[in-house]
Order: sequence, then C-alpha cells, then structure tokens
Amino acid sequence: MDKMQTITDILRNATDAVDVEVATEPKMKKTNNPYYGRVKKHTAYLGVDFGANYTEEVNRRREEEGKTADFQAQKSPYERVNEYFVRKGDQLYLQMLLKKDNKTKVIYEIDERPATATEAEEIKGFFYSSGKASNQGLNEGNEVQMRVVKIENIIAIGGATWAKEV
Repeated sequence: MDKMQTITDILRNATDAVDVEVATEPKMKKTNNPYYGRVKKHTAYLGVDFGANYTEEVNRRREEEGKTADFQAQKSPYERVNEYFVRKGDQLYLQMLLKKDNKTKVIYEIDERPATATEAEEIKGFFYSSGKASNQGLNEGNEVQMRVVKIENIIAIGGATWAKEV
C-alpha cells in the first residue's frame, strides 16, 4: 500500500483528533547565515482537522462574528485528489485545517542534533516572513489557517491513544 492510501485509511478510520508530525528543511535566507543548509525543522501539528472546505470555514467563522458570509476564496493552485490530499504539478500534499486553539510544537535540529534555545531563536531570524490572511475579514486570532505538507515530509500520524509512523 502506498503512503497516500495508508494515510487516507488512517484518517477515514480516526475516531479522535489527529496529530501530524512533519520534518522539513526550512527555507532560509542565505546571506550571512551560518545555519544555511544545516537546519531541519520538526513540526508537530496537534489535533488538526482534514477535509475542510476553506471558503465554507471562513464563512462559518464570519457568521459567528456576526458578519455576512460572503467570502470567496481565490483560485487555489492545488488540484483536489481526495478529501485529504491535493496536488500541485507532480507533488502530493496533505491539506490540514488548524483549529482555533491549535497547538503546534516545533523543534529545530542543526547538523542532526537538537538546537539550543538560543540557536533556535537565531535560526528564526533567518526565515522569510509569512503573510497573514488579511482578506478573510475575520477578527485577529480567528483567521482560518490551512496548511499543506508534502507527503514525503510526513513522518508520523496519530491521535491521543494511537500513533503510526508513515
């Protein structure tokens, strides 16, 4: 069974919130960066949702805030494969909705050893800034946050009482 089918089966049978652990090489600025090419980022997304419709989720939250549910998402660069996966070119991604109270844990490694707290703060200074979802018309802190992660970067998936390396 391939990795996409394994993950799809896990998610279809999950009875509690799902956690996803991902290992990536973060995009970093090169100039004067002593850490460039040496960092691995381990991210644990705790209790995420899958199969969410972005436009519907934004409009649901707009209604909760007493606003008109008239949000229309821009055209996505991703093509839907199934309720969990999207594709861009020949690359497959797992699409996740971070909950409002999302807890994300991040650990950095430098040369395959855990970074110290000081190193982790220094590393963050070399990341590119990410944009905010300002066009949703939602109050700050209530924005809908979707994430897509490359299937090959997923190292484990699980819930409160179970886990599976993939």
